[in-house]
Amino acid sequence: MSFTGIVTRNDGPRFWVDHGSSEVPCILRGKIKKEQQRVTSLVAVGDHVTFDLLPDGTGVIDAVLPRRSELSRPGFHGYVHVIAANIEQLVIVQAAQQPRFKLHLVERFMAIARRGSMEALVVVNKCDLEHEATIASWITPLQKAGVPVILTSAQTGQGLEELRLALQGRTSVFAGQSGVGKSSLVNALYPEAAIRTNAVSAVSNKGRHTTTSSRLYALPGGGYLADTPGIKSLELFDDATDEAALDDLYPEITDASALCRFRDCRHDREPGCAVKAAVAAGTIRRDRYQNYLRMNGKQARA
Repeated sequence: MSFTGIVTRNDGPRFWVDHGSSEVPCILRGKIKKEQQRVTSLVAVGDHVTFDLLPDGTGVIDAVLPRRSELSRPGFHGYVHVIAANIEQLVIVQAAQQPRFKLHLVERFMAIARRGSMEALVVVNKCDLEHEATIASWITPLQKAGVPVILTSAQTGQGLEELRLALQGRTSVFAGQSGVGKSSLVNALYPEAAIRTNAVSAVSNKGRHTTTSSRLYALPGGGYLADTPGIKSLELFDDATDEAALDDLYPEITDASALCRFRDCRHDREPGCAVKAAVAAGTIRRDRYQNYLRMNGKQARA
């Protein structure tokens, strides 16, 4: 008998598929394995699949339905590694401290969200460990760009209800490097998830991996939430940051560029660059400008 469901997790060769009443452990039918696709993950968490239910309660996945969106990154030998599929909202989690907030990582994740046809939501966790004014200085450029930001603390409960409402009824994925508190947030929001967490190393200030594979959780109020392995280094695809994406991420640079001497100014070496003048004057933050150049395939020289 054939059914349709959503992949919630995988364990080696097995994929667990939720089809409303239960999760069924499934394997892939041979024809899927033989498909010539330049991907390292033929089936990913969040995929909608059709499967045959066997008498012993297990299943065999026959087909993967077309994906509406993907969270992916370059894999081995130029292949695409799909971390999660059919995601509506990429929840970019950073910590205020342990490890310290990194704006350039947020901006890189935002570019990946755009590439994967997902909306972006930024969550700054562990806000109880940093001064409000310092956090405000970090998130102001994001808010000016129209990016929604929620300040949270899994320890004190700050912002949890706001985040819960933002997740309700949607399929979302938490993304961020290890130690920022993704699993701790999920535990605080939905204690029944019982995700294992590890402390951040006091020596390296980096988190140990606590989630070894992506997992999709059905939310009590409707929707799904995916928890992904911590990402310590994030690579972008060559086409992840097109011109429109950079305009969205750096509106202050886009506005200043209207006054550049040359219409095709790249804001790197050209004379009469209004963007570089604004950086020198302090009206555009130097770290934002430098990350703009990195994402645009240049090295900052200002």
